[in-house]
Amino acid sequence: MTRPGAPLSHLLTRAVGAIAHAAPAGDGTEARVLDAAIAVLARKGTREATMDDVAAESGLGRTTLFRRFAGKDQLFERALAREFSLMLDGLAERIARVTGPTEQLVEGFAAFIQLVHRHPLFRGGDPERRAELVQALDHGDPSPMRWGHTAVRTHLAVSQAAGTLPPGDPDRQADAVVHLALGYIAAPSLVDDLADLAAIEHLARIALTPILTGTPPSPTRPHNRATPD
Repeated sequence: MTRPGAPLSHLLTRAVGAIAHAAPAGDGTEARVLDAAIAVLARKGTREATMDDVAAESGLGRTTLFRRFAGKDQLFERALAREFSLMLDGLAERIARVTGPTEQLVEGFAAFIQLVHRHPLFRGGDPERRAELVQALDHGDPSPMRWGHTAVRTHLAVSQAAGTLPPGDPDRQADAVVHLALGYIAAPSLVDDLADLAAIEHLARIALTPILTGTPPSPTRPHNRATPD
Protein backbone atom coordinates (compact mmCIF):
# COMPACT_ATOMS: atom_id res chain seq x y z
CA MET A 1 0.00 0.00 0.00
CA THR A 2 1.26 3.48 -0.87
CA ARG A 3 2.08 5.50 2.24
CA PRO A 4 0.29 8.85 2.04
CA GLY A 5 2.84 11.63 1.92
CA ALA A 6 2.79 14.83 3.92
CA PRO A 7 0.17 17.31 2.65
CA LEU A 8 1.45 19.61 -0.06
CA SER A 9 0.89 22.62 2.20
CA HIS A 10 3.29 21.14 4.78
CA LEU A 11 5.92 20.36 2.15
CA LEU A 12 5.65 23.87 0.72
CA THR A 13 5.96 25.39 4.18
CA ARG A 14 9.18 23.49 4.85
CA ALA A 15 10.47 24.13 1.34
CA VAL A 16 9.96 27.89 1.65
CA GLY A 17 11.75 27.84 4.99
CA ALA A 18 14.66 26.03 3.36
CA ILE A 19 15.03 28.40 0.40
CA ALA A 20 17.80 30.39 2.07
CA HIS A 21 19.81 27.18 2.44
CA ALA A 22 18.80 25.56 -0.84
CA ALA A 23 21.67 25.13 -3.28
CA PRO A 24 21.47 24.00 -6.89
CA ALA A 25 21.48 20.24 -7.29
CA GLY A 26 24.93 19.00 -6.36
CA ASP A 27 25.53 16.85 -9.43
CA GLY A 28 23.85 15.54 -12.55
CA THR A 29 22.33 12.58 -10.74
CA GLU A 30 20.71 14.74 -8.06
CA ALA A 31 19.38 17.17 -10.66
CA ARG A 32 17.91 14.20 -12.55
CA VAL A 33 16.21 12.94 -9.39
CA LEU A 34 14.79 16.36 -8.48
CA ASP A 35 13.47 16.90 -12.03
CA ALA A 36 11.81 13.49 -11.87
CA ALA A 37 10.34 14.26 -8.43
CA ILE A 38 8.67 17.43 -9.73
CA ALA A 39 7.29 15.58 -12.78
CA VAL A 40 5.84 12.81 -10.56
CA LEU A 41 4.48 15.30 -8.05
CA ALA A 42 2.71 17.16 -10.88
CA ARG A 43 1.08 13.95 -12.11
CA LYS A 44 0.18 12.19 -8.89
CA GLY A 45 0.33 14.58 -5.94
CA THR A 46 1.83 13.79 -2.56
CA ARG A 47 -0.62 11.06 -1.54
CA GLU A 48 -0.22 8.79 -4.55
CA ALA A 49 3.39 9.40 -5.56
CA THR A 50 6.01 6.86 -4.51
CA MET A 51 9.79 6.60 -4.57
CA ASP A 52 9.31 3.86 -7.17
CA ASP A 53 7.54 6.39 -9.40
CA VAL A 54 10.46 8.81 -9.07
CA ALA A 55 12.96 6.02 -9.73
CA ALA A 56 11.11 5.01 -12.88
CA GLU A 57 10.80 8.63 -14.05
CA SER A 58 14.49 9.31 -13.50
CA GLY A 59 15.70 5.99 -14.87
CA LEU A 60 17.63 5.35 -11.65
CA GLY A 61 17.32 2.60 -9.07
CA ARG A 62 15.58 2.88 -5.70
CA THR A 63 18.91 2.35 -3.98
CA THR A 64 20.34 5.48 -5.60
CA LEU A 65 17.36 7.51 -4.41
CA PHE A 66 17.47 6.23 -0.84
CA ARG A 67 21.21 6.87 -0.60
CA ARG A 68 20.41 10.56 -1.09
CA PHE A 69 16.97 10.96 0.49
CA ALA A 70 15.40 9.26 3.52
CA GLY A 71 11.97 9.14 1.89
CA LYS A 72 9.59 10.81 -0.50
CA ASP A 73 8.68 13.70 1.83
CA GLN A 74 12.31 14.75 2.13
CA LEU A 75 12.79 14.33 -1.62
CA PHE A 76 9.74 16.39 -2.55
CA GLU A 77 10.64 19.08 -0.01
CA ARG A 78 14.14 19.34 -1.53
CA ALA A 79 12.72 19.47 -5.05
CA LEU A 80 10.22 22.21 -4.14
CA ALA A 81 12.91 24.26 -2.38
CA ARG A 82 15.06 24.08 -5.50
CA GLU A 83 12.15 25.12 -7.70
CA PHE A 84 11.36 28.15 -5.52
CA SER A 85 15.04 29.13 -5.43
CA LEU A 86 15.36 28.91 -9.22
CA MET A 87 12.15 30.87 -9.68
CA LEU A 88 13.32 33.66 -7.36
CA ASP A 89 16.67 33.82 -9.18
CA GLY A 90 14.87 34.03 -12.52
CA LEU A 91 12.60 36.82 -11.29
CA ALA A 92 15.54 38.82 -9.92
CA GLU A 93 17.40 38.49 -13.21
CA ARG A 94 14.40 39.65 -15.25
CA ILE A 95 13.61 42.61 -12.97
CA ALA A 96 17.25 43.75 -13.07
CA ARG A 97 16.95 44.34 -16.83
CA VAL A 98 14.58 47.29 -16.45
CA THR A 99 14.60 50.56 -14.52
CA GLY A 100 11.77 52.48 -12.90
CA PRO A 101 9.59 51.09 -10.09
CA THR A 102 6.45 50.65 -12.21
CA GLU A 103 8.27 48.87 -15.02
CA GLN A 104 10.07 46.65 -12.53
CA LEU A 105 6.77 45.52 -11.02
CA VAL A 106 5.26 45.05 -14.47
CA GLU A 107 8.26 42.93 -15.51
CA GLY A 108 8.21 41.02 -12.22
CA PHE A 109 4.47 40.33 -12.46
CA ALA A 110 4.73 39.20 -16.10
CA ALA A 111 7.79 37.04 -15.43
CA PHE A 112 6.14 35.39 -12.43
CA ILE A 113 2.96 34.56 -14.35
CA GLN A 114 4.99 33.17 -17.26
CA LEU A 115 7.26 31.09 -15.02
CA VAL A 116 4.32 29.62 -13.10
CA HIS A 117 2.28 29.03 -16.27
CA ARG A 118 5.15 27.04 -17.79
CA HIS A 119 5.98 25.10 -14.63
CA PRO A 120 4.92 21.42 -14.70
CA LEU A 121 3.30 21.64 -11.25
CA PHE A 122 0.74 24.08 -12.63
CA ARG A 123 0.82 23.22 -16.32
CA GLY A 124 0.43 19.48 -15.87
CA GLY A 125 -1.87 19.27 -12.86
CA ASP A 126 -5.62 18.79 -13.11
CA PRO A 127 -7.91 21.58 -11.82
CA GLU A 128 -8.25 19.95 -8.38
CA ARG A 129 -4.48 19.70 -7.97
CA ARG A 130 -4.00 23.27 -9.21
CA ALA A 131 -6.49 24.44 -6.57
CA GLU A 132 -4.53 22.49 -3.94
CA LEU A 133 -1.30 24.19 -5.05
CA VAL A 134 -2.84 27.67 -4.92
CA GLN A 135 -4.27 26.97 -1.47
CA ALA A 136 -0.87 25.73 -0.29
CA LEU A 137 0.67 29.12 -1.17
CA ASP A 138 -1.12 30.57 1.87
CA HIS A 139 0.44 28.11 4.34
CA GLY A 140 3.58 28.60 6.38
CA ASP A 141 5.14 31.35 8.47
CA PRO A 142 5.89 33.19 6.35
CA SER A 143 3.82 31.69 3.54
CA PRO A 144 4.86 32.18 -0.12
CA MET A 145 1.92 34.59 -0.38
CA ARG A 146 3.20 36.60 2.60
CA TRP A 147 6.70 36.63 1.13
CA GLY A 148 5.32 38.10 -2.08
CA HIS A 149 3.31 40.73 -0.24
CA THR A 150 6.32 41.79 1.84
CA ALA A 151 8.56 42.08 -1.23
CA VAL A 152 6.04 44.15 -3.22
CA ARG A 153 5.10 46.29 -0.22
CA THR A 154 8.76 47.11 0.48
CA HIS A 155 9.36 47.99 -3.18
CA LEU A 156 6.35 50.32 -3.20
CA ALA A 157 7.17 51.99 0.12
CA VAL A 158 10.77 52.69 -0.90
CA SER A 159 9.70 54.07 -4.30
CA GLN A 160 6.99 56.26 -2.75
CA ALA A 161 9.43 57.64 -0.17
CA ALA A 162 11.92 58.41 -2.96
CA GLY A 163 9.25 60.18 -5.01
CA THR A 164 9.51 57.80 -7.98
CA LEU A 165 5.95 56.64 -7.34
CA PRO A 166 3.04 58.82 -6.18
CA PRO A 167 2.09 58.62 -2.48
CA GLY A 168 -0.17 55.69 -1.73
CA ASP A 169 -1.07 52.86 0.63
CA PRO A 170 1.69 50.29 0.01
CA ASP A 171 0.07 47.62 2.19
CA ARG A 172 -3.19 47.56 0.25
CA GLN A 173 -1.53 48.18 -3.11
CA ALA A 174 0.76 45.19 -2.52
CA ASP A 175 -2.22 43.11 -1.39
CA ALA A 176 -4.02 43.90 -4.65
CA VAL A 177 -0.97 42.99 -6.74
CA VAL A 178 -0.50 39.66 -4.95
CA HIS A 179 -4.18 38.69 -5.26
CA LEU A 180 -4.20 39.66 -8.91
CA ALA A 181 -1.26 37.35 -9.53
CA LEU A 182 -2.92 34.52 -7.59
CA GLY A 183 -6.06 34.91 -9.67
CA TYR A 184 -4.15 34.32 -12.90
CA ILE A 185 -2.38 31.34 -11.34
CA ALA A 186 -5.63 29.79 -10.12
CA ALA A 187 -7.44 30.03 -13.46
CA PRO A 188 -6.39 30.62 -17.08
CA SER A 189 -7.02 33.95 -18.73
CA LEU A 190 -10.22 34.21 -20.79
CA VAL A 191 -8.58 36.77 -23.09
CA ASP A 192 -4.79 36.53 -23.19
CA ASP A 193 -2.41 33.70 -23.94
CA LEU A 194 -0.38 33.42 -20.75
CA ALA A 195 2.43 31.73 -22.70
CA ASP A 196 2.93 34.96 -24.68
CA LEU A 197 5.25 37.27 -22.74
CA ALA A 198 4.19 40.39 -24.68
CA ALA A 199 0.55 39.70 -23.86
CA ILE A 200 1.33 39.16 -20.18
CA GLU A 201 3.38 42.36 -20.00
CA HIS A 202 0.53 44.31 -21.57
CA LEU A 203 -1.93 42.72 -19.15
CA ALA A 204 0.35 43.61 -16.23
CA ARG A 205 0.65 47.21 -17.44
CA ILE A 206 -3.12 47.59 -17.76
CA ALA A 207 -3.82 45.98 -14.40
CA LEU A 208 -0.96 47.39 -12.31
CA THR A 209 -0.56 50.97 -13.54
CA PRO A 210 -3.82 52.24 -11.98
CA ILE A 211 -2.99 50.44 -8.71
CA LEU A 212 0.52 51.87 -8.53
CA THR A 213 0.08 55.36 -9.94
CA GLY A 214 -3.63 56.18 -10.02
CA THR A 215 -3.37 56.95 -13.75
CA PRO A 216 -4.92 54.98 -16.63
CA PRO A 217 -2.62 52.77 -18.71
CA SER A 218 -1.84 53.20 -22.40
CA PRO A 219 -4.64 51.81 -24.61
CA THR A 220 -2.13 50.17 -26.96
CA ARG A 221 -2.35 46.40 -26.83
CA PRO A 222 -0.53 43.54 -28.63
CA HIS A 223 -2.22 41.73 -31.49
CA ASN A 224 -1.31 38.24 -30.30
CA ARG A 225 -4.26 37.20 -28.14
CA ALA A 226 -5.77 33.92 -27.13
CA THR A 227 -8.96 33.03 -28.97
CA PRO A 228 -11.81 30.82 -27.70
CA ASP A 229 -11.63 27.20 -28.80
